[in-house]
Amino acid sequence: MRHLLIPLLACIAANASAAPCQPDTPVGSWCDTALAALHPTQGGIGQLQVDDEATSLRQLSADKLAARIRKKAIPVVIGPGGQLYLVDRHHFASALLRVGVRQAPVQVIGKLPQADGFWAQMQARHWAWLYNQQGQPLAPAQLPATLSALPDYPYRSLAGWLQDDGYFSKKDDVYFVEFAWAS
Repeated sequence: MRHLLIPLLACIAANASAAPCQPDTPVGSWCDTALAALHPTQGGIGQLQVDDEATSLRQLSADKLAARIRKKAIPVVIGPGGQLYLVDRHHFASALLRVGVRQAPVQVIGKLPQADGFWAQMQARHWAWLYNQQGQPLAPAQLPATLSALPDYPYRSLAGWLQDDGYFSKKDDVYFVEFAWAS
């Protein structure tokens, strides 16, 4: 029973002050959304890394899980039609889903409401990684529609672990370094 209550209590605690996400939610604001409604902006994730994160999250009390959710801001862009595009933390959001968290606060970091040029702007701002696990280009239509549909990129898990262990870092503002390394 405890494994069912922790995600529920964490969501309530984490979302106590976040209003539902709306197309007019201002940039810089926090809002609440269903994790299943987030649109990925990358082609895949390292499933082993998600498994590790989920194991870690399951061991937290409801209060500590809520604190982790608040600390690891989930950044989104409000796109055409008010759709929310997840621009980072795909692994974390996927792990939250895996442990039963269905709603979470997200931070709006941008708005790109026009469909024309949307993906070009997303790439120019380093908010999307439109490449497969071999580093070949992906068309935006090839991206999975939901977090739960993200395929496993095994080398992405390896790259994540190497990054965690200090073999390379994002300190030099190298965008998507873990994907480039995994490719």
